[in-house]
Amino acid sequence: MIPVALYGVDADRCEAFFEALPGLVTDAYEDRSYLEALYAVEKDHSIDHVHIADEWSDRDPYAWPEDVVNEVEMVLRTASYPDVAHLEHLMTLDGVDAQRISEWMHFSTNLYPIYSEKACDALEAMGLPTPYKPGDIASYGLYVSRLEGLKLHAPAAGLPEIGLPRTRMLQLGLERFE
Repeated sequence: MIPVALYGVDADRCEAFFEALPGLVTDAYEDRSYLEALYAVEKDHSIDHVHIADEWSDRDPYAWPEDVVNEVEMVLRTASYPDVAHLEHLMTLDGVDAQRISEWMHFSTNLYPIYSEKACDALEAMGLPTPYKPGDIASYGLYVSRLEGLKLHAPAAGLPEIGLPRTRMLQLGLERFE
């Protein structure tokens, strides 16, 4: 049964993706900077995760006053996967878009996927319109929904169990899928 988030999917292309996925992500453990960032996260929903994600993605570190730091940390604590509605407020900060928020949330929770234009393009090719619009948190919400649908629909052998977040495996696989 196909989840609602995958309604309209090209079933043959989706099955081909899952057949190819294990081979597409075999080198995931070779990404040392990702692994170091992932395992540097020590406690739930800490502002330290923002620093870790920004460093991993080579972004300039933020320079926010303490009240803004507290607000960001509160949003990180209250966001509940797969909902992205609480995250919209963060987009009012200078230099913050859905791509950057996705990185923060990925390292904070290991659940939220990293927003990726290439992954959105692959979803489009599967018949799942998923626009990449970093200025629109709703488009990121659709992306989260699509990846959650893929997780639910994945055959047992289609989603490798290699000790990394499944959303990361799906994102990397989509980016590499031809």
